[in-house]
Amino acid sequence: MRFLKHLQDIRLSELALLDFAYLVVLLPLIVMLKTPMILFSIISIILIVFKRTPAGNTLLLSLFVLGIVALYLSLYGAFSFAGLSRLKLFLELLIYILIIIVAMQRLTRVINFYLLISPFLFLALSLFFYHGILMLIYVVFEIFVLLWMILSHRMQGDLKEGFKGSMVMFMYSLPWVVVLFIFFPRISFEHANYGFKGEVTKRMGHDGTMYLDGNALLVPSERIVMEIGFEKEIPPATELYFRGSILYVDKKDHWEALPSNIKRATRPYYPTQGRPVSYKVTLYPTQKKWLYLLDMPQHSVEKSLLDRDLVTTVKKNIDEPLHYVAYSSLSPTYKETLDTHTLKAATRYSATQNPKSYKAAQKIKAQYLTAHARAKAIIKLFQTQALTYTLKPDALDTNHTTDSFLFDKKRGYCVHFASSFITLARMADIPARIVTGYKSDKTESLNNYLAVKEKDAHAWAELYIDHAWHRYETTTTATNIDLQTQSLASTEANKKEQSPLLKKINLYLMYTKYQIETWILYYSHVRQLQLLDYAKKNPQFVFGFVLSLMALVIVSFILIAYFKRPSYSSEALATLQPLLKSLKKQGYSRKSDESMHQFFLRYIKAHPENEAMKKVDVLYEKISYASTYDKEEKTALKKLVKKALK
Repeated sequence: MRFLKHLQDIRLSELALLDFAYLVVLLPLIVMLKTPMILFSIISIILIVFKRTPAGNTLLLSLFVLGIVALYLSLYGAFSFAGLSRLKLFLELLIYILIIIVAMQRLTRVINFYLLISPFLFLALSLFFYHGILMLIYVVFEIFVLLWMILSHRMQGDLKEGFKGSMVMFMYSLPWVVVLFIFFPRISFEHANYGFKGEVTKRMGHDGTMYLDGNALLVPSERIVMEIGFEKEIPPATELYFRGSILYVDKKDHWEALPSNIKRATRPYYPTQGRPVSYKVTLYPTQKKWLYLLDMPQHSVEKSLLDRDLVTTVKKNIDEPLHYVAYSSLSPTYKETLDTHTLKAATRYSATQNPKSYKAAQKIKAQYLTAHARAKAIIKLFQTQALTYTLKPDALDTNHTTDSFLFDKKRGYCVHFASSFITLARMADIPARIVTGYKSDKTESLNNYLAVKEKDAHAWAELYIDHAWHRYETTTTATNIDLQTQSLASTEANKKEQSPLLKKINLYLMYTKYQIETWILYYSHVRQLQLLDYAKKNPQFVFGFVLSLMALVIVSFILIAYFKRPSYSSEALATLQPLLKSLKKQGYSRKSDESMHQFFLRYIKAHPENEAMKKVDVLYEKISYASTYDKEEKTALKKLVKKALK
C-alpha cells in the first residue's frame, strides 16, 4: 500500500500526535462555535504553532481573559430562565470552557491527564450536536484516529506501525461488535434526547390550513419529508395517498380545520375494507403535530391520536426524526355516520361569494337526482372549462376564489382544483371536505423503500355520498399543463434520460442510508425482539446470518494477516527471513550492533563448509549496496537461501 510507504519514514513527537488527535475531534465542533469563540480558537492555534517555548504566566493569563470574553460574547443573551434548563446550552458552555483550558495547557507544552482525556470528551460532546449517518461514520473514523495516535505514541511516534496495529485491533473487534450489537440486550431511553437522532433540518409540514392566495405558490423541493419501508411490495401510485389534515371551513383566501371547540364523538370503528398494508415511517422534523398515514389508517400509531376524520397527531411538535409503524387498509372510500356538527361544516357555503359557481351548481342539482351523478357532472364541468395545471398560477380574486379560478383565470394547481371542487359539491348539496397530505409515486423507490419529498405535497377532495367518504383526484380534470410546467417536467425527464445511472446511484445511497438508520441508529429493544422472533420462524435467515458472520470473520483475519506481516527495509532483507529464522533456531542471532555481513562472517567462521552461505553473503551485499543489479540476481538470492537452508 502506497499509504503505508508514505508513513514508514514519518515519526511525530508526543505533542504532534496529540495535536493531530485534537484536529480530528474538533472539526465537527467548529461549525457550531460562535464567531467570538472561533476567533479565540484561531488566536490559540497561531500561538501554538509559532510559540516554540513554554508560555509564561502573563501570556497564559492574557489568553484566559480573552477566552472568558469570547465565551461571554458567544453566549450573551442565551442565559434566560428557560435557557438554563436546556441541556444543549450547558453542553455548549462546557465545550467553550474545555477549549480555553486545552489551549492554555497546550501552550505550556506539558502533557498532563487533562490534555490526554480532552479529545475523548470533545468526541462525546459532539454527539449531542450532530446527528445522522454521516456523523456515525465520522465517529468511527475519530475512534480509529485516536487509537492510531495512542499506539503511535507507544511505538515512539512510528505512524506506520501505529496504523497497522490499529487496523489489526479493529479487525479483531469487528465480528464481536456485530454479534454483541445484535444480541446484547437493548436498553430503552424513551425520553432520551441525545446521540444519533438523524437530521434535524425542518421540513414542510401541514398545519390544518390551506392558502389560495400568494402564500399558495409552490416552491418544488427535492428535500425528503419522510422515508417509508413497506413490509411487502410498494403499492401502486394510485394508492400512495398519505393523509395529513382535513379542512372544512372556507375563509375566502384559505381553508381551515374544524374549530377546536366543536366536540365530536370518538370513532366507534376504523376502516378495514381494502387491501391491508403495514409499513415503517421515518418522518423528519416539521415543527408540526401531524403524522402521515396511507389512506385509510386501520388504527392509531403508538403515542398518537387518530381522530374521527382519520387524522393522526401527536402531543408535541415534531422537532426531531420520528419513527413509527403504521397499518392501513388501502381504499379510496370508507363508511362514516356523520354527526350534526361535521355535517353542518361539510355543507356550508356562500351563494353570494361565488355567484357563477352557485348558478352552475344549481343547474347540476336540478338536472341530476343522485349525489354520484352530480359528482360526475361537476367533473365534466371542470373538464369543459379547459383548466390549466400550473405551478405558478395567476393571482385569484380572493373574495370570489372559485369563480375566479373556474371562469376567469382557469390556472392553478392542486389547492385551487380541490377548493373549487369542494365548493361546487357543497352547492350541489353534497357534503365535502379537503384533504391535505402527500401524493407519492414510485419514481423515488427501490425494493420496498419509498422516499416522499416536499414536492409531493398535495390536496384532494372527499365527498360524502351514501354514508361514506369518497376520494376524488381533482387535478385529473385539468385539460392542459402550461408551458413552464411542461418545460420543468421535460427538463426533469431529460435529466432522468441523460443520467439514469446517477439517479439509480442516488436511490441506492438513500436506500442504504435508510437501512443503516433503521437497523443501526434506531436498533431498539423492540426491534431486537422483532429480529429474534423473525429468526426463530425463519431458519433460512439464521443460516444466512451465520454464513455472513463467517465471511466477515474470514475477511477480518485476511486483513489481520496482511497488517500483521512484518515489514522490511528492502526486498533482499525480506528474502533472507527464512534463513535468519533457521539460524536463530541453531543458536545464531544477529546482534544489535552487528551488520548483516558481520553476522554472516561469524557464522561462516564456525561453518566454513557452508559454501551456499558464503555466496548468500556476497550476493546480499551486492544487491543491498551496489548501484546496479538485475532481477536475475534477486532470483539467484532466493535459490541460494533455499540451498543454504538445506
